[in-house]
Amino acid sequence: MSINWEKVIIVIMIGALTLTSVYSLDALGNPITREEAIEISKNSELVKEGMATFSFFGVVDVNYRNSSWVEQMKKGHARATYEKVPEGHSIWDVEWTFQISEWGFVGYTVIVIVDVELAKIVYEKRGVVWE
Repeated sequence: MSINWEKVIIVIMIGALTLTSVYSLDALGNPITREEAIEISKNSELVKEGMATFSFFGVVDVNYRNSSWVEQMKKGHARATYEKVPEGHSIWDVEWTFQISEWGFVGYTVIVIVDVELAKIVYEKRGVVWE
């Protein structure tokens, strides 16, 4: 009995390609949730700095932006903010506020953009500062 090695290799390659496709589709089918985006945004250097510096902080706004919206922004004046988002990806825009106290007027905001498909931070920026 002789084994046709060419057929064996082709079957193995098809199997590997099929598994890769299934895992890729599964990853794209499970975008991160709002809560996951908030947790990921806590790893931002600016958010860590704010948490260490201020006694009152929290997430004030979280917005989902689909890939079409992101691509439109890349064409406008905000392109630098979104240029690191891969084409076809959606984002969560997480805004944090850091203040001296709950009623204090000293603080700032931090904007963290989290890629929905990659589950990672693609942009962070200190926003409005008030003193």
